[in-house]
Amino acid sequence: MSATHRLLKFGVFELNLDTQELRKFGTQMKLPPQPFRLLALLASRAGQVVTREEIQEQLWGEDTYVDFEHGMNKCVKQIRTALGDDVGKPVYIETIPRQGYRFLAPVVSKTVLAPAPRVRESSSGIPADLAEMIRARMAARKSGAATEPPPSPAVAPSEAAVAAEISTAPEQPQDRGWRWIVVASLVILVLIGLGIYAYVR
Repeated sequence: MSATHRLLKFGVFELNLDTQELRKFGTQMKLPPQPFRLLALLASRAGQVVTREEIQEQLWGEDTYVDFEHGMNKCVKQIRTALGDDVGKPVYIETIPRQGYRFLAPVVSKTVLAPAPRVRESSSGIPADLAEMIRARMAARKSGAATEPPPSPAVAPSEAAVAAEISTAPEQPQDRGWRWIVVASLVILVLIGLGIYAYVR
């Protein structure tokens, strides 16, 4: 993804051309890809008539075999629904009979820095990549590996956080063996109890 995002702002709406998102007051609106591209084309040429031929060439391609008229009309309807626009008294998209469409609202174009990617965290609050590195080190120590991965430049987690992360590591085979012994013992005790109860009755 680009380090910057190209935005088109109009009214209470914002189009992000790089992520293909339509937002209203910062909240993302539902708009399928093709209607989004049509809205971006119209908004990028605000005040101008964009002919049906231009729309077909840029969004559907000259050799398209779909019903272009039906597809374009459906896209325009989806855009108007998302924007809350009225075809009788349009605020954003005006239909120019037998020609095309014109975007009416003033549009501000700007480029902003893309937000930093979010760090995925594990349940203990340690970044997932760091938690994975801790598990790898513990496994290497148990197997007697001579080398360890280089230390991470990230800030070391607290001892409590590391302990919590290690506690979620997969059980060793001997732990599972003890668990089976306990379960088998409980089953035997239940069966003996049922036998005694049946005998007494």
